[in-house]
Formats: sequence, C-alpha cells, structure tokens
Amino acid sequence: QTGKRWRMIMTDFAQPLIAPQSVALIGVSGDAKKLSARPLQFCQQHGFAGNIYIVNPRRDAVLGKKAYRSVMAIPEKVDHAYILVGTDLVEAALDDCIAAWVRVVSILADGFADAGDAGMARQARLVAKARAANMVLIGPNSMGVVNTNNGFVCTTNAAFKTDELQRGRLAVLSHSGSLIGTLISRGQERNIGFAALISLGNEAQSCVGSLGLGLVEDDHIDGFVLFLETMRNPEIFATFAAAANRLGKPVVTYMLGKSSDGQALSVSHTGAMTGEAKAVRAFLAHHNIAEVSQFDALFEAPALLLKKPQLKSRPRRATVVTTTGGGGAMLVDQLSIRGVDLAGLSPASTIFFKDQQIPCGSGKLVDVTLAGAQYDIMKKAITQLINDPETGIVVVAIGSSAQFNPELAVKPIIDAAKENPAGAPVIAFPLPIAKQSMAMLEANGIPCFGSVESCADSVALLLAAQSSTLDDHLDDAIDLKNVQQQLDAVIKAAAIGGDGGVLNEVDGNRIFTSLRLKGPRQLFLPLQEIKTKLASESVAKAGLAYPLVAKLVSPNLPHKSDYGAVVLSIETGDALDAAVAQMRQDVISHLPAANIEGLLLQEMAFGLGEALVGLRHDNLVGPIITVGAGGIFAEIYKDVSIRPAPVNLATARKMIDEVKGFAALRGYRGSAKGDLEALADLVANLSQLANLRRIAEAEINPVLVQADGVLMLDSLIRIQLQPMLDSAAS
Repeated sequence: QTGKRWRMIMTDFAQPLIAPQSVALIGVSGDAKKLSARPLQFCQQHGFAGNIYIVNPRRDAVLGKKAYRSVMAIPEKVDHAYILVGTDLVEAALDDCIAAWVRVVSILADGFADAGDAGMARQARLVAKARAANMVLIGPNSMGVVNTNNGFVCTTNAAFKTDELQRGRLAVLSHSGSLIGTLISRGQERNIGFAALISLGNEAQSCVGSLGLGLVEDDHIDGFVLFLETMRNPEIFATFAAAANRLGKPVVTYMLGKSSDGQALSVSHTGAMTGEAKAVRAFLAHHNIAEVSQFDALFEAPALLLKKPQLKSRPRRATVVTTTGGGGAMLVDQLSIRGVDLAGLSPASTIFFKDQQIPCGSGKLVDVTLAGAQYDIMKKAITQLINDPETGIVVVAIGSSAQFNPELAVKPIIDAAKENPAGAPVIAFPLPIAKQSMAMLEANGIPCFGSVESCADSVALLLAAQSSTLDDHLDDAIDLKNVQQQLDAVIKAAAIGGDGGVLNEVDGNRIFTSLRLKGPRQLFLPLQEIKTKLASESVAKAGLAYPLVAKLVSPNLPHKSDYGAVVLSIETGDALDAAVAQMRQDVISHLPAANIEGLLLQEMAFGLGEALVGLRHDNLVGPIITVGAGGIFAEIYKDVSIRPAPVNLATARKMIDEVKGFAALRGYRGSAKGDLEALADLVANLSQLANLRRIAEAEINPVLVQADGVLMLDSLIRIQLQPMLDSAAS
C-alpha cells in the first residue's frame, strides 16, 4: 500500500522534479568560485529555458541576477527549489518554500542524519514538515538534480562544467552525489549519455523507489542506473521495480555498503548464513533488478538488457564469434565462470560455414581467424548465426582490426544486424582501445563493452531467468488471524515485553503447529514435575515409544547441543532418567543463569535427509525466507536459497531445486526420493510468518524429510524488539 501511495504522489511530481518551469536557488553566493554558485552557472551554461530566481535576503543582486529576500517574494509560483544555505538555516528556508507552495525541494547541506542524535532530530523535523505540506524533499546531502534534455543542471557537481552534455535515455539515481559526475564523465568517454541524474543524499523523505516511480513512465527514459549504498523503503522500491519491469525498462544496480552488522542480532543458523549482502542480492534478483559487480557494466549493461524482447523464444545461451583466438577464449572463460550456457555452431550453421569455406575452429568458440577481416566473409558468418533459430545471442570479440580498420572489423557486423532486425541480438567486445569502432557499433544499436568482465556480467544478466514476481500470489493461505492470536497469547504467557526475546521450543511449536506444521509425538514435563518424579514414569503413563530424544526447555538455550541440553537415541527408562540428570548438571555448569522451564521428550523419527527452513527480518530488505541443507551441513556448506517472504508454493519448489544438497533426496543415482513437495508446502506456510511483524526470526532446523511427509525436529522463534518495530513503521 505504501508503494502504491507513492506511485500516485510521484506521478504528479515528475514535471517539477526534472522539468520545472521555474526554480529558486536559495543561498547562492556572490563569489562565482564558490560551490553554491554552480547550479546557477550550470543552468545558464547548458541552456535551461525556465525561470531562475535567486533568493538571498542580504543582497539585491547576485552574479548579475536580481535577488529576492524570500521564495514568497518571487512573482510566480516556484516548481523546484534548491536550498544551498548552511545547516542551521535549512529549516527556515524549508518553511519559506512551504509557505510559497513549492512542490519539490532539494537540500545540499549535511549535518542531519549523518550528525548523531541532534542531526537526526533536525532531519525528522524537515521530513514531518515536508509530509504535512505534500512536498517532495530530496536529501539532505543532495548534490542536486539534472535533466540533460532541457538544460536543468541544478547541481553542485563540478563534472557538469563540461562544455557539452551527452544526452541519453537512462535515468541515474545515486546515493553518492559525486558518482553522478563520475558517470557523466565516464559515459561521455564511451558516447553513452543520460537523460536525468539525481543525487539522493540521505533519502530523508523521498527515496530511490519513490523517485523511480516519478520517472518510470517518462517517455524520454528507457531504463535506470542505480548506485546504492544501502536499501531503504523496500516496499516502495519493489513497487518501482514492478512498474519498470512491466514497461520493459531495465534497472541496473551497483550496490555497496552491504554490511554484516545485521547478523549481530541473529540467534538462528539462518541469520548466520544469510547476512545483509545475500539478502539484498536475493531481493534485487526477485524483483528483476540487474545487479552488476563491474562499475562499467552499470552504464554498459542497460543497452543490452533492452534487447531482452529480441530473445523471445530463443534459447538462453551465447555463441562467441572471434577474429582473435586468445581474446575469444578469454571471453568464453569469463562467460563460463558466470554460468552462461555457451554453444558453438549448430548442425545447420556447421554445414553453412563448411559450404562457404569459412573457418570456424572447434568446440564452443567460433574462431573465424583472419577471415574475419574480410567484409563478405564476416557478414555471411554473422548473418547465418543471427538467423539460426538455435542461436541465443551472438557475442563478437574483435581483434586489432577494430582499432585501425573499423570499416572491415565492424561494418559487416552492423550491416548483418541491420538487414536482419528479427534475428538474434548481437553485441561486440573490441579487445583493443577502439573508440571509432565502438561509436559506430553503438550508433547502430549494437551494444558494446570496454572490458571482458563488463561484457560477461551483462550477457549473464540478459540470459538470466526472469522472476515471475508480478504473478506471484499465495496459495491456500494460512488463517493468519488465528496464528496472530496464538502468538499474542504465547508472548503474554512468556512475559516478553518491548525488549523482545526468544521463545522456548514448546511455545515456538505452538506457533508452528498453527501453520499446519507437524512434529513427532512428544510430551512436555514442567520443571516441577521433573524435580518431583522420574521422567521415565511420565513417559510410561503417556505411552511414548522408545527410542526418545530429550531436551531441556529454556529461552536461554536456542542451540541446545552447545550446552549439553539435548540427548538422542534414549532406549530405556533408566537411560532417560540418567540423561535428564546429566543434562541439568551440564547446563548448570556451562550456563548457570539459564532459566530451565521443563523437559521436552520426543519420539525418535527417521527419514531420508534433513533440511533447514528459516525466516528472518533483514535490516535492509525486510522479511526473507531461507531453505538449505539441514543439520550441521547448514553452516558448513551454506548451500541455501533465499527469497523475500512470503512465498507461494511454486516459488518454494524453485528454492528447493536450487539447493545442491538435496540431490540425494531427488533420487540421485538411485537413492530413495524424499517428499520434497511436502517440504515445499512447509516452506510456503512458514514464510507467511513474514506478515506478523513481531517475529524477528523463525527457524526449523532440522526438518526431517521422509519418503512420505516431513517433520519439524527442532525449532526456534525470536520476538522483535519493539524499538525496531517502531522504527520500521516510521
């Protein structure tokens, strides 16, 4: 709902955001060399046609332009204001903008969320005022907003002193203000331009998702480039990603700052294995956001991703053609590392190359050698490959001729692609520095790459399977109202307050049982009962069958085996009584402060394998669900699949398919097959705890996979700290 609300808001703010008819620059210095003078200079230099107003209460004129004492004094309504004053004056300047009904305000100053508690309080006041005024606030710490198509270069970034701005059709949203200048300069070196560039700063009110929603339907924008230092407001981000995906506008992201700090609060195996980096990666992939590891791919990949519709029903694989064996082999190696399916010539293309006497090498690399420097031969080769229905994408690695003979090296590629527009996508990677060849290729719609790593990254992203998140819906939803009631009752009975805490296993099992999850037959004996009589007597009365598992129940023992608080394969009553005494002694020795609440006895269960299934609320992207190999293998191999939660049954099946450790349970080499469908059902059901905001972590490890069904053997639930809940809500 939050994302939808922002989408409606930002649709109305797109024009004042990047195409204002009037802009107020508040606090422009009279010294042309100072940073605060740059937005005025850049707007004038790059031909902004709107009205520019200077606000400076201490001067009548600034840099040759009339200065107004306030925004309220400006004779027309202002669409966009950029506040350039010092930190202490920002709030008064914002009040002036609110009084003048300015729709979009950017703030340069630091000293807010980046400056401790006092700064946080200042920032909170700005946000409250902007929200009350129905205003879009960008920053603080924002280096401004740029639109290359209309000359609105309202930024302090020195890179925009460039004589000419390369126009393009990509929008840049960056947490780092300096990076928008870096992208401009590196893009110009590659003849790649941008339509709009926004420095987000602290994201105090508006964020990547909300500003993306404001731009996503702009006809001048074909895709998005994101430079992210963190992830805020994942719901709004997901709404933006869905809109971009629906419109066929690729979103490419380079993200840093994926810290492991969030793992400090985790008590489950899941938390230890799925830190913020993995959670963010899973979140981005789930929402079809292309994450790159090579910086150049950030602005090179979008042109290739726009070719996705051209793949249509073609196979998801790449055919590498080269005029230089070593260069082509290097590309094959990098593509293979990224898991790209590589294909050599199909039988039909093999016959064609042989009939036309075109060299082709052997194996998965199509090496035409020096023949590639001959226009007719190269054009025939590329034409055949792009029209072959067994070709996915054609990747051409071009040798030295790209530097000195572009008419021979790239002209046949361009002509073949131009004459066969319905064929397979074609991209190029010139090995030498070949600016003219790259300019020719890109001018004719053939994506080009400056490094083998960027090329391989981009091809892997193009061929990656598309997530079906747009059609994702929950199947046979659990009665969450009943689960919530059970949770509330357990929290109250356990006296867990605002500081949160870990439920003991018995209480946790009540929650899991309300999700229709099953465990072995069991018996809980309160502490008083095991103090006054032997556990074996209670077992005989209850009719539990040996062998048994015995566990001490305590919220202070999330990992019982670490403290000697669990014993397996107990065959007799005498062995049971001895085991209980030994466990109590071990826990007192290792953790004397532990609050022992009783004893949990379970009938030993046997199966074909074990799994781990866990849910946790990640600090950056919200709830995620994890599936992996169970028992000790969970932490040894970290062989897990992760998704944003909740998930439906279809997604749960895909997650299970991604875990290599389940190979034996799939019947590998004649082994008995486990009931992975029942495991998928458990994953989908447990993931719905994502809808209960008080649950920070919920894990079953192990889940016993049997030939017919699954059982939860050991479980854990941690209740969220109330301050974290309040922070998320705000």
